Amino acid sequence: MNNQPFKYLTKIYWSEEDACYVGEVPALKGCVAHGDSYEETAHELATAIRGWLTVAKKHHDPIPQPDLAMEEIQRLSPILNLSKLSKLAGINQHTLASKLRRGSKFTPAQSLRIVHALGEI
Repeated sequence: MNNQPFKYLTKIYWSEEDACYVGEVPALKGCVAHGDSYEETAHELATAIRGWLTVAKKHHDPIPQPDLAMEEIQRLSPILNLSKLSKLAGINQHTLASKLRRGSKFTPAQSLRIVHALGEI
């Protein structure tokens, strides 16, 4: 389980309100950490992810599978051109939009094509 925390998309940002760096894992509800530096926050967030997964496993709670394609699209959605992404990824634009709207999982092949296409945009 020691490599699993790094399969999830993490967000680390400076919070003026909290006067510290804040880290969160969107796929793991409530999994957050903070620190005085980016590096400290990354370390604390890795610890938080391990703890989140340990507790979920202990209580037999469902553990979300990482969906990096979905998370990256959601992260970039304010500036992302879905038409261009669908063309680059070779996925029907309506299928892409529908899966995003419903929050449906992409197939492994679709995820790979989407992540590759995001690198080209």
